[in-house]
Amino acid sequence: MLSGIRILDLSDERGFLAGKILGDLGADVIKIEPTGGDLEGRRGPYLAGREDPERSLPWLALNTSKRGVTLNLEVDRGCSMFRELAATADVVLETSAPGLLDQRGIGYESLRERRPRLIFCAITPFGQTGPYARYRAHDLVVVAMGGNAALTGDADRPPVRCTLPTAYLHAGPEAAAGIAMALYAREITGRGQLVDVSMQECQLSTLVTGAGQYALTGKLRSRSGASLGNTREIWKAKDGYVTFGLRGGAARVRNLIATVEYMVESDMAPEWLRKVDWTHYNHNTLTPSEVERLEAAFGAFFATKTRRELYEQAVKRRIMLAPCNDAREILEQPQLRSRELFTTLEYPELGASIEHPDFFAKSSATRIGLRRRAPRVGEHNAEVFGEIGLGPRDLETLTREGVI
Repeated sequence: MLSGIRILDLSDERGFLAGKILGDLGADVIKIEPTGGDLEGRRGPYLAGREDPERSLPWLALNTSKRGVTLNLEVDRGCSMFRELAATADVVLETSAPGLLDQRGIGYESLRERRPRLIFCAITPFGQTGPYARYRAHDLVVVAMGGNAALTGDADRPPVRCTLPTAYLHAGPEAAAGIAMALYAREITGRGQLVDVSMQECQLSTLVTGAGQYALTGKLRSRSGASLGNTREIWKAKDGYVTFGLRGGAARVRNLIATVEYMVESDMAPEWLRKVDWTHYNHNTLTPSEVERLEAAFGAFFATKTRRELYEQAVKRRIMLAPCNDAREILEQPQLRSRELFTTLEYPELGASIEHPDFFAKSSATRIGLRRRAPRVGEHNAEVFGEIGLGPRDLETLTREGVI
């Protein structure tokens, strides 16, 4: 889909996923690391628990479909080599502080003078302009200032965030989409443009209905923990958690009736629950004691079943229930296995074979999916720099001088 497009990926962890998506779409993505490797980006956890930058699982997961080089952009020679590479590129993807690359003569304004068709994408906490543009912020700050943390957790406890840096994982696809649109626009205008991605603004999609509800009611939503409205939404199963709503409505009532039938067959439906007239059920009119009694009955039942058991029966009985899957459960998911989502990549240098998700979408026109494993530190230096006329002796000198 993006065959023939070259992308220089200067990003740190905040942009890894953006470059991977573009590589999966067929672009030639060249990941540029500092000399010695991006040690912050090659963080743990590590393959088999052995602390080694080459065994960083986040790196191996988020930098597939890329070639990799090292280049010192803090020295003049490194910057001049980057300008040469940029003259052959269609896109530059970066995550440095606003203005930093401009100071080195490799920012958007400098590069587009030589290559007007260049698309430059910058992923930063708060965008290139505005009152917070110069502020530094990692995932936790972005999640909090983007509104997500205010809605996550129990109302009587502090806000919480996901364990993974989700702010980066939301910004990556937004950046990839912006780059794709800029490439499409270039076919019409013949010109490149700046794609300015604010990680804080990307948090809007994580608020689900929060922003819309505020527009309608003028009230800010508060944290509701495992509940949605006045009833529980997340339930403890035998081996984890599932999501299931006690809400009413045409679709939900049939779902509740089917669930009670399942409970009856398992001899776990109290007599009073079997007699409920669900056709007149409205969760909004329940008293706290009625909610508590319903939740106790359904909760006791779910706790006796595994997530897999509940999910299989939900599919069979058309119950609106889904497991809260962890990575292990996703890897074993029969539907994903039947769709051949996973592929195995070999890492002979690490003595390992690792399963990866192969594609994020399927197209009838062209293949979308992994092109290669994540690069080792400086793995493609000779290959990529050879494309701008540098031979083995040049590379030896540049290595000795700390340029690559």
